[in-house]
Amino acid sequence: MSYSHDIKNRQYLDILPVGICIISSNLEISMWNEKLENWTGINAESVLNESLSDVAPAFSDPLIMERLKMAFAGGGPVILSYRFHPHMFPFPLEHQNEGRYQRTTIIPFDLSDEETNAMIVVEDVSLITDQVQSYRRIQKLIVNELEERKRAEKSLAVANNKLNTLSAINRHDLQNLLMALDGYLTFSLQKNPNDDVRHYLDKMKKVTDVMKKQVQFTRDYQDMGIQAPEWFNVYDLAYSSLGGIAYRGVDLVCDTKQLKILADPLIQKAIYNLMENAVRHGVHTTRITISSDIRGDELILIIQDNGNGVPDNIKNRIFERGFGSNTGLGLFLTKEILAITGISILENGREGEGARFELHIPAGFYTE
Repeated sequence: MSYSHDIKNRQYLDILPVGICIISSNLEISMWNEKLENWTGINAESVLNESLSDVAPAFSDPLIMERLKMAFAGGGPVILSYRFHPHMFPFPLEHQNEGRYQRTTIIPFDLSDEETNAMIVVEDVSLITDQVQSYRRIQKLIVNELEERKRAEKSLAVANNKLNTLSAINRHDLQNLLMALDGYLTFSLQKNPNDDVRHYLDKMKKVTDVMKKQVQFTRDYQDMGIQAPEWFNVYDLAYSSLGGIAYRGVDLVCDTKQLKILADPLIQKAIYNLMENAVRHGVHTTRITISSDIRGDELILIIQDNGNGVPDNIKNRIFERGFGSNTGLGLFLTKEILAITGISILENGREGEGARFELHIPAGFYTE
């Protein structure tokens, strides 16, 4: 193979993995390397001194011609985007061009003893292009999914707000009815009814009291899972819970230092429930201890007391809905509140030695 220009080490241009064509300022071809021969099926000898636009018709486009002239006039390199000019040097058969993309760069240069020339470098970027297009498709799917999720979350938030409003209205009306019923029962008992009637009136009053507690309970938990999780200092949670329970004679020892956990805002109610449980069911509880321990990636928050403990025959049921001597919902909803941020809870104390609740907090949901 011979070339019209005497370019030092021109044989190296034949072994490069890119197509290379050199043209003069009048757009005549002076070199056509082996990669272009393989791509186009056009022998290099047959194109020497031929017009570039005759051999590769895509270059006859007036806009590309204008850019070529600008390059020769000192305008610097020209890069033809594969998105708009995918086949400047096409394969011989039309179907061979399907799915193929080329990036074409035109670089002007001067030889010491001749006029300005330009080197046209052609790279096959089909694989990169496919990857980019796949990425864009995936990105579009992700964006659409996120938008759909945002719409769903917004709709859910609106629905929850409406349900909360409706629940508050119904609860208020029910409270008024229960107060009226409780009043009528109290007046009836004051009328000195016979023993049989008093027996049933007493039962009705007890049922009314339970209903009032459950109505109050729905108010306390109506926002569970609606608000975004927050970081809470365990020490502050523990001592703020003392205010709502008759802790007279009960000491609290909290050794958690600066431990914080990420939880639903109702975590305050959950900790309150556990401490109230220690006082209500521990009978002779005089001390509640809160500590923590790291096990692998988890942090274990331990809340234990020195009361009676949980009988072995009911350990597996205390977190069930409706189980218990009060409303039967306290420990059940405590477990549900904790689960919102992936916190699990179990009781593994010994009967007669006190209750011991372990809160298993996953990595990323606590900081010391």
